Amino acid sequence: MIRAAFVSALLLLTSGAQAGGPQPPCAASVASGYPSPDSAPSVVVWQGKELERSNWHPPSCTGWLADSRSKLIVTLTGSFRFNGPMNALLARVGTISSLRRIQYWSTTDKKWGPLSNDASALTDADPKSRRPDFSAAELGKGADLYYWEDDVRTGSTVYRLRVSENTPERVVISSDNVTPVRRFIFTLFKPGALQSVLIIERVSPGIYGVFVLSRSGEGASMLTSGHDESYVNRAAALYRALAGIKTDQEPPAAP
Repeated sequence: MIRAAFVSALLLLTSGAQAGGPQPPCAASVASGYPSPDSAPSVVVWQGKELERSNWHPPSCTGWLADSRSKLIVTLTGSFRFNGPMNALLARVGTISSLRRIQYWSTTDKKWGPLSNDASALTDADPKSRRPDFSAAELGKGADLYYWEDDVRTGSTVYRLRVSENTPERVVISSDNVTPVRRFIFTLFKPGALQSVLIIERVSPGIYGVFVLSRSGEGASMLTSGHDESYVNRAAALYRALAGIKTDQEPPAAP
C-alpha cells in the first residue's frame, strides 16, 4: 500500500453534537467539507435517543429506509493524499482477503489484533462459494456483491456490497449483513441490522476525501449497547487501510 501523510494518528472523537444528526455528502462535496490530509480524521458518535430527539431520518444516498430507526451511528470523515486513480482505491476496497491483515485496537483485550480470522469474496450469498478478491471493474455502478468474514469476535457472517455510484470522481458503496451476526448462542444483529456506507471523493488533484457512516439498526440486540469504542476502532482501521496508513499505528483511536 502507498504511504499517506498522517500528522496525527489520534482521531478527533466527539459525541453527536451536530444539528440534525449525521449529514453524509449525498451530493458532490467541496474540499472544505473534509479535514485536510494533514489533520486528524473526525469521528462522531450518535446514540439512538439523540437521533430521535432531532427527528433524524437516513438520507436517500444511504439506501436505508427513511423511517428506519438507528440505535447507534458512528461517522468518520477524513482525507488523504493519493496520486492514483479512483480505480486503484476501489481495488483496495475489493481486496476482501486483506481484512485478515488489518489490525484494530481491542478495548476488551487492550492490544492490537486482526479484524478477521479469515475473509473471502463470494460468488453469491452462500458462504461456501468462495472466490478470488473483487477487481475494481467488478465494483461498477449497480454491482451487488457478497463476501464472507470470520470475525475474531462474532465468527462467520455473510455481507452484501452494493455500489450506487461509481465515477472517476466519486464512489458510494453500502454494506449490510445478510446472515445473522452471533456471539456464542446470542444473535447480536439480525440480517440487515449492521449497515455501513462508504463515500470516496476526489476533492482536488492528489487528495481524496472519505466519509464512513456505520450504524446498528432496529434488529440489533441490547447486548450490543455500550461498545461504541469498538465501532470507532474498526472504522479507524478500515480508513487507515484504504488510505495506506499502518493500521496498528499508535495511538489507537479509542483506547
